Amino acid sequence: ESATRDAIEAVPNGRYEDAVEIDGFDEPLLIKAVIEIGDRDLVVDYAGSSPQVGWGINVVYNYTHAYTTYPLKCAISPTIPNNEGSFRPVRVIAPEGCILNAQFPCAVGARHLVGHFLSQAVFGALSKAIPNKVIADGSAGLWNTQLEGVDLRGDRFAYIFFSAGGMGARPTADGLSATAFPSGIRGVPAESIESVSPVRMLRRELIRDSGGAGKYRGGLSQKMVLTVDSGLPAQHSCMYDRTRRAPRGFAGGADGMAGELFLSDGTKLSPKGTYDLQPDQTVTLRLPGGGGHGKPSDRDPEAVREDVRQGRVSAEAAERDYGVVVEWTDK
Repeated sequence: ESATRDAIEAVPNGRYEDAVEIDGFDEPLLIKAVIEIGDRDLVVDYAGSSPQVGWGINVVYNYTHAYTTYPLKCAISPTIPNNEGSFRPVRVIAPEGCILNAQFPCAVGARHLVGHFLSQAVFGALSKAIPNKVIADGSAGLWNTQLEGVDLRGDRFAYIFFSAGGMGARPTADGLSATAFPSGIRGVPAESIESVSPVRMLRRELIRDSGGAGKYRGGLSQKMVLTVDSGLPAQHSCMYDRTRRAPRGFAGGADGMAGELFLSDGTKLSPKGTYDLQPDQTVTLRLPGGGGHGKPSDRDPEAVREDVRQGRVSAEAAERDYGVVVEWTDK
């Protein structure tokens, strides 16, 4: 407890605010955070956040508390062990009935689609106090893909797997690509998916130019092309976010790429909905990319050239976003 209070004392006293807008279900949702930093304690207040909704994306208070204290610890006291004392200096307030303190009997099964974005509101507020200790916005909410139907043997199947887009850039390094934060859940290999279900991953790759430009570049997102080889329709339940609002860059960094999903005939799909994937169709998922950190003009030109050589950034984006011309012999 004493060590945590010492860490809080090193942060300038004050009131720091941020608001993050995410896709929501029928309409956008707002996560509003106010952090009051005292001498040796702090309060995070989510008053003003959207009210709970009639869909299963509501968040219960203990989940809100957990996904608030975690980014606080990452930014303020990352080396201090977790125990009861390390939580005593931190108070988390979320009004009853808001999306972050939903009341029984509302549905909360997909709470991660909102709760995983709390770190962005926390970091956004702290960026005004300790800008060199927080990361830019990233994909945040896991993309949970669930498919169910009948397999090649005629048996019913239901399979769900998790995927992640790009992390936001760090104050001292590029964001990690296709890596989950703040959940820390690992992505599922294509081979594992295909060994236990009739789901086939026809393509999986990092998306060039999906990370926001900056002194440090946002992490790249990933693209997946899926089908089901049972010869029968399969129901695809989508649990995705950041398709309408891109992850923000920090400290002059550019936003990352927003996500999207569409069928092989070009039909755009709802990020939170259910439809039947036909046997002759594929569905493409393009996950969000991380925001950049710092001004793109401050990036080391050699790092830009290396990104182009590695296929992370196109030569066109290198010139447009960084002012770095890469000759064809460097590609």
